[in-house]
Formats: sequence, C-alpha cells, structure tokens
Amino acid sequence: MLQQSAWTFRYSLEGFLKRVLHKAAGPQNESELIESVLADWAGEDEKSRESIPARVRASLQARNGAFQKQEEDRYVLRTQKADDLCDRAYRFLQESGAPKKHGDILRHLQQVTGRGRGDLMSRVDLDSDPRFVRLEGGEWLLTEWELVHDAIANLMVDLGQRRASREDLLTLIAEEDELRGKHFIFQPELDPRFAVVGDQVDCLLLESEAAESVEKTDDMEVETAEEAPTEETEERTMNDITTAFENTEVAATAEATETVETTENRISTSEIVDNALLQIAQLCADVQRRNEEVPNEVVTLFNLEDIEGIQSLMLQRKRIAALAEDLQAFIAKWSDEIDAK
Repeated sequence: MLQQSAWTFRYSLEGFLKRVLHKAAGPQNESELIESVLADWAGEDEKSRESIPARVRASLQARNGAFQKQEEDRYVLRTQKADDLCDRAYRFLQESGAPKKHGDILRHLQQVTGRGRGDLMSRVDLDSDPRFVRLEGGEWLLTEWELVHDAIANLMVDLGQRRASREDLLTLIAEEDELRGKHFIFQPELDPRFAVVGDQVDCLLLESEAAESVEKTDDMEVETAEEAPTEETEERTMNDITTAFENTEVAATAEATETVETTENRISTSEIVDNALLQIAQLCADVQRRNEEVPNEVVTLFNLEDIEGIQSLMLQRKRIAALAEDLQAFIAKWSDEIDAK
C-alpha cells in the first residue's frame, strides 16, 4: 500500500519515510530505507534516483527531525514530545477525517488559541512531528491514515472500469485485509489520475483506451455515412436546420448561465490575499527545511572528497538563507496588517 504513482500526487520524501517506519515491524537501517524509497517512491529519472541516498540521509539526520537513531544505526520514529499546538493540530485532522492544507491548520489554530498567524508559523513544525505526513501537493495527513489512491487506480485499471461510484470503490477497498479497521483516505479531487462528476469517479488512466474506442466508433460512423444514400427530403433538411438553431440557443443560454455563476462565485480580494500569504508561508517552510538539509549533504560530499559539490552547496545555502529571511519578513509584515484589520 506504500507504492507511489508516477503522477504528482504522492507523499513527500519525509512523509514516505514516516509511513515506512510506521508500518515496519521494527527499526530500519539507512540502506533498507533507501531501498524502500527507490522501489516505491522514486521516479524513473536516473539523475533523480542518484540523489536519493543523500536526500534520505539528510532527512534521517535532520536536526530536531521526526527520526531517531538507535543501536546499530537503525532508525525509528521519534517519540512525540509534548506540544500543545501540534496536539491541537492532530485533533483537528482527526475530527475532520480528511487532508488539510497548512493554511487551513494554521487558521484553525488561530481560532482556538487567539494567537497571530506569524507567531503560529514560527512555532508549528509538523515535519518534525512523527504523527503528521505531508503530500507533495502540500496537504497534511496523519501518519496512521492509509492513502488508498494507488490501490483504487490499480483496481480500476485491472477491471477496465473507467467510472465507478465513490461508495462502491471504497467498499471494495475496505474488503482488503490490511485495511480492515483502519482509517483510509481517498480524495480523488486532489489526484490528477481522477476526475469527479457528482458521486462518480473517473479514472483518467483509462482515457487513452476510451479515446481509441471513440476514434474507432467515429471511423465506423464515417464509413456508414459514405455508404448511405445522399438524397434527403426537404422536410428532413428543414428539421436538421431547426434542431441546429435550437441547440445553438440552448448552448448560448447555458454559456450565459455559466458566466453568471462564475461571477457570483468569484473569490473575494481578501480571500485571494489570504490564500497567497498561506502559499508563501508553505514555500518559506520548504526553503527553511532545505536550508537545514544542506549541512548534512555537505558532510556526505566531504566524505566523497567532492570539493566542487561542496562549494556549489554552500553557495546554494547562502541564497536559500537570504531568501528564507526575506520571506519571513514579508510574511510577518502582511500577517500583522491582516491581524490589525
């Protein structure tokens, strides 16, 4: 169930490592974790795979990270330290039962604690908490939850079924032994492999097969049309013209209605500013995390005597540190202005 797709919807590297250790029967050494990442998380790009060992090592050795080294260089999830804010975030996800953006979590904590957003951004570190895993799209889940998108995509492909109800899919997945009694997550709206139409879920991995079927059907229709008589009565022609005008009128009405609905549903300016600020905050967290990873990578390159690589990393870190500082200042400024309003 840990297998990741080649699409963009998957755990972050740290999130994947948390899931591996959460499901493991015991501690895992660095080599075992790297092997799991290469087998079930990494893409096919050769250069990307070459960087995996260093990235895994940096994640495991990150200061105040979610991983704890034991004897014989084996790792487990760190024992959770008491933290009121992270405990509140944990309960919020438990009660919602669904993935949440970092901004949604911060907004909830603002409401229940009365603290400013800038203060919360500097204090809430879900990456270092073993109870939380992040998806590459930015959503946060609980480590104990089972993400079943890969299983459902594989199931629909195996069955050759492009569309099914969400309820039926979840019922089928719930029958699997390893998921019984567990909380599993299926959010097809967030996954580019799926499209949602009401309660129906389309698996777009079958799109090419459907397109081929449509193309064959079109070819058959063309051949049939060529074989059919070309003479048409005046009455049939007039009926076709009338139908075309009616269809045009209906389409125009639908388009006008859609335009009105779009205008009514337009996001307010304050919401746009708020969402933009939250996205910048997430980027700032990513930059800071990358800044913390660099020293461990430098040590690795030092052992490999890669002087040029070390120089490159140090230049990168200088830029990253400056960017993180600027982003924090920007966030603090706008958070204070929003709080004041």
